[in-house]
Amino acid sequence: MMQNNIKVIIITGSIGTGKSTAVNIIKNLGYKVLDSDKIVHDGYNKGEDLYHKVVERFGQEILNEDKSINRQELGKIVFNDDESLMELNKIVHIYVAEKLMQGVEECKDEVIFLDIPLILEKLKQEKKYALKYDEIWLIYVSPETQVMRLRQRAIMENKNPEDVLNIINKQIPIDEKAAMSDEVIDNEGTVEELELKIKQLLKIKLGR
Repeated sequence: MMQNNIKVIIITGSIGTGKSTAVNIIKNLGYKVLDSDKIVHDGYNKGEDLYHKVVERFGQEILNEDKSINRQELGKIVFNDDESLMELNKIVHIYVAEKLMQGVEECKDEVIFLDIPLILEKLKQEKKYALKYDEIWLIYVSPETQVMRLRQRAIMENKNPEDVLNIINKQIPIDEKAAMSDEVIDNEGTVEELELKIKQLLKIKLGR
């Protein structure tokens, strides 16, 4: 556990596995969850440390007239240059790790969750950037269910299913992630069943 005796649990998954649903359940049960994606989103706001570091590295040309970061312009730079992309990722990962650990230190609860969608894809980097935690919990569905759910979601959102499914190929296969995680929470059933499994796991881990 961390120095302040708080248990730090990373909650993760892959696209189409229901991680966001699990996170909402955990929040509704009264537990604090720090959202890594929100930290990045907020960090790009004017005046934030991440904003200044990104502008310092990539220049004024990535800014809109109101001095906000133009993410499309930034994207053009980094996705056409592997070295620039690596530098941006490093800046972002260090910033996020620091913010997450700051949130952990400030938390007075017995346990805190960190919502990090791609932690297993970036595990070595995150450990290098001083991200400390006790366990990783994976929200799991079979590869077949993952594909089925993504197809259904794409159709509902009027998107090309093949474009959405291509995202899977950029992530570690879900069965490999299961082998890398401390706890695997099966989400093949209903939301109610998922909530019950999370409650049971929390009872085992926390004794209540």
